[in-house]
Amino acid sequence: MNHCKLQNGRALIMASALIPLSGVMKSCLNAGQINERPNFLIIVTDDQSWRDAGIYGSSFIKTPVFDSLALSGIRFNNAFVSAPSSGPSRAAILTGKNFYELGYASMNHTRWHEGEKSYVDYLEEVGYHTGSTGKGWAPGNFRNSGRSHNPAGRVFNEIRLKPPAEGISNIDYASNLADFLQKNEAGSPFCFWAGISEPHRVFEEGSWRRSGKGLSGVELPGFYPDNDSIRGDLLDYAVEIEWFDQQLGLMINILRERGTLENTIIIITSDNGMPFPRAKATSYDSGTRVPLVIYWNKMPVTGRYSDDMVSLIDLAPTIYELAGITPDGGFSGRSLLPILKSRKNGVTDPGREFVITGVERHLPGSRSESLCYPIRSIRTSQYLLILNLEPDRLPAGDPSGDFYPQDDITEGYGDTDGSPTKAAIWLGRENNPYYFDLAFGKRPPVELYDITADPWQLNNLAGESGYAAVVKDLSEKLDRELKATSDPRAVGRGELFEKYAREYPHIKAN
Repeated sequence: MNHCKLQNGRALIMASALIPLSGVMKSCLNAGQINERPNFLIIVTDDQSWRDAGIYGSSFIKTPVFDSLALSGIRFNNAFVSAPSSGPSRAAILTGKNFYELGYASMNHTRWHEGEKSYVDYLEEVGYHTGSTGKGWAPGNFRNSGRSHNPAGRVFNEIRLKPPAEGISNIDYASNLADFLQKNEAGSPFCFWAGISEPHRVFEEGSWRRSGKGLSGVELPGFYPDNDSIRGDLLDYAVEIEWFDQQLGLMINILRERGTLENTIIIITSDNGMPFPRAKATSYDSGTRVPLVIYWNKMPVTGRYSDDMVSLIDLAPTIYELAGITPDGGFSGRSLLPILKSRKNGVTDPGREFVITGVERHLPGSRSESLCYPIRSIRTSQYLLILNLEPDRLPAGDPSGDFYPQDDITEGYGDTDGSPTKAAIWLGRENNPYYFDLAFGKRPPVELYDITADPWQLNNLAGESGYAAVVKDLSEKLDRELKATSDPRAVGRGELFEKYAREYPHIKAN
């Protein structure tokens, strides 16, 4: 299937995007095309917070294809990454382990931990045709750990296109999927990772003006001042998400035309939250809570939603169970199959009381000597408890540290990507220090937020006497979980993280 054919079919795809998939695909299949083992299409966007899709309530980001897939599958309302940083988050997805269990791969710009196997490796061992396009496990060096290909799969990136805006990748995700499928000569079950580069920065500033959007329609997070520059930045972010939605439609159409859609489990999520201040690289919901939709033809009820607390480390165990694989290396995640098989909405899998998130080091040079800013947090349906383990360090990096991109006027605070939003908050630091402190200021050792009353996590309750019991209970649960999963920070070996040197050529984009 060539790129011209895909582009010509886009109008039809978009026009039919709101039709539930289960109602249009069975006619495309014959019995001989269905493999005994299911196929997997795992799609991971780069830096997208959970609210930022139509099905999650966004009014200024239009995602009709993604929404349609959710209506034909299941939408998770409480899905969280293991770490709000690309490399460790992707490693956790691929292994089913917490980021802190992954050695070198627990942070960006190091290496894949030697001997660590991904779910792709296990699928290959049982005969799956595997591959990837776009951003796989990154940024890091997998070859230094003895691997022949990226842990997300062999790369299919040869087919390119002309993107609609600067900053959008020229990788033709859909056509590379078609190329991958065409090369599956044996007709084996397949697993394909589509690592969408959007909406990672850099954005083309003002690209939203070509889309018919307006500044007045933007929903501002509570941790930003009302500023036209910030509104425009969020609209440019929306443009990139909407571009991804179009590519999603093309990929679904490819599966439909090849007769493989009915036997393909589609998982769509993101590696961490949006590339804005107080989001990506933080343990607030804007950094750790991500969209997650799963389509599976064998779910008894479509269009469901789950309020269960799930982590993206649960995806690998789900894939193992669906493919009938028992990995020899173990994992910390928990299969989502009971949720997929349920007929109910809301909380359906007992025992999912909380998820664990955290981070060690995001951009290696953002602090002197590449020091970490270690965080561990526990999130329940009502509360978020954050432990800042080195509160004397600056959470967003030093003012004189490395930064990205090169035109970032702040010239520092490198754990926050440079942007019009970052610039607006930095330039307003004297007249409006409140927003500057939220984004860049030091944080206390303990933070507690009531998500129900305070969805933007602005009112720290940790010091209030009425919440002492909540802090104690959550701290004890967090400590037990970290020790049970051998977090070096919890067993007196936290210095290990400070010793993982930068081994990947210094690319400042994360």
